[in-house]
Amino acid sequence: MKEYLKVQLPAIALFGMSIALILLLVWLDGYRNGFVIGYGLLLVGLLAIGVFTIDYLANRSFYHYLKTGLSGRSAGYLARRVKKLLDDDHHHVQEQLAAIDAHHQTHIKFMNIWVHQMKTPVSVLELMAESSQNDPYDLLAETDRLKSGLATALNFVRLEDFEEDFLIESTSLLALIKQSIGEQKRNFIRHEIYPKIKDEADFWITTDKKWLQILLFQLISNAIKYSNPKATVTFALDDANRSLTITDTGCGISAADLPRVFRPFYTGDNGRQRGEATGMGLYLVSLISQKLSITVTIASEVGQGTVLQLKFPES
Repeated sequence: MKEYLKVQLPAIALFGMSIALILLLVWLDGYRNGFVIGYGLLLVGLLAIGVFTIDYLANRSFYHYLKTGLSGRSAGYLARRVKKLLDDDHHHVQEQLAAIDAHHQTHIKFMNIWVHQMKTPVSVLELMAESSQNDPYDLLAETDRLKSGLATALNFVRLEDFEEDFLIESTSLLALIKQSIGEQKRNFIRHEIYPKIKDEADFWITTDKKWLQILLFQLISNAIKYSNPKATVTFALDDANRSLTITDTGCGISAADLPRVFRPFYTGDNGRQRGEATGMGLYLVSLISQKLSITVTIASEVGQGTVLQLKFPES
């Protein structure tokens, strides 16, 4: 009861002040019948007591909860609802904190792996600098590896503020593919891989060109990295299905690894054997494709190669 009176004290005070004001107005008007005024005050007082009593009884369990805490069936509906809301809110906050911590740990792990990966081209460049016979093409190959690693790290960070760095425009998919192939010209030549655009069909898409090129760069890099010399990477556009299919004839992905290739830091058997994988390339692809509303599907067979399809939304 004390808790209830504390909460309702402003309402009780306002009610009393209102009655006093009405009495003052009646008195100033010259009305002096004390019996009628007293009877009216009694009725109003009883009515007020009845209203506050009903309100207290309806919420008694809630005020009991505030005083003693919630315990089993003694709690009323309102008290249980309040506790559920508080529990849900606490659970939501805990989930958000866990997500923030997991994201932070992902960043730390990625940077550790990335720094380790970048040591290799730096060491190679140091050895080449000490040698009197340096092939400029080999130097460019190592600088390409450094640039690729830097770009991956930078793009991973930029995804945090994707909406701030997002520009929708209509563009030719064929033109973007040709540009992406051109950007990896040295990579294709160095690994003796041949890009092939099937039929050169084309259709226009509405998307962010820069982020789509980043996505294509990752897919092309993977196709080159896991293909054997003299292999071909084929690009096929399908206007009817609004899709792009990238096919390589490389080492392929095992059935056990396939469901997990888009997870962060997952390198699989191929990555462990070749020792150059960070496990972030396809994870970056999955993040960007979600942002651009592109559906990515992958099929592969060990020793036969990999088929990866991008399906674009209607413009």
